[in-house]
Amino acid sequence: MGTPVLILGDSGAGKSYSLRNFVPEECLLIQCIPKLLPFRSKGWRIHGQPDANGEPQRGNVFRTDDWNEVQDKIQRMVLSKSRKVLIIDDFQVVMQHENMMRAYQTGYTKFTEMADHVWRIITAATQLPDDVRVYFLAHTEESEGKIRMKTAGKMLNEKLTPEGYFSIVLRAIKKDGKHVFLIKGDDNDTAKAPPDLFPDQSEMDNDLKAVDVAICDFMSDSLGATI
Repeated sequence: MGTPVLILGDSGAGKSYSLRNFVPEECLLIQCIPKLLPFRSKGWRIHGQPDANGEPQRGNVFRTDDWNEVQDKIQRMVLSKSRKVLIIDDFQVVMQHENMMRAYQTGYTKFTEMADHVWRIITAATQLPDDVRVYFLAHTEESEGKIRMKTAGKMLNEKLTPEGYFSIVLRAIKKDGKHVFLIKGDDNDTAKAPPDLFPDQSEMDNDLKAVDVAICDFMSDSLGATI
């Protein structure tokens, strides 16, 4: 079973910056919104862009907001021998852009279908091999007193509670001028993690590579598997 992890945070909270310590050759990154990475790195290459010879390059950064393409990229991770980390940045955009494209459709069926598309994407991540981790980065909103993943509105919230499909939900915040991950939230927060994953910690530096290492160690100990 693959390991899906949800990273929540407002714009500017440091979600994308948390990727800075990953080795790009070990990862695939899906950008639902095309944007520059907020750190220096030569290893991230946009798939399909011309190289120095004008030929389309094979990159490790894919730019798409289409739910079907995102699901396909997740499912193809099973074929990869060297890349075991997939990162989906601004995941909520998959819902929001589909909602905008279907804005003139009437009725409630479209909300059920959009919820189904998100459910299919998350489910695809859980069906990957044990050594594959999929990180979903998304914005937050406050709904009924809780800070949760931003969706495309109340009707979609009624169809789907994304956080319920994740055992690990971290929230990126700015505290005392620093970017950190909140590990354990209060009753109004959806941040959560297995108690033994980050023992005696309620927050940590927003280093997603360090999170990944901790998850691999935890999985190795709990499942007896080599991650």
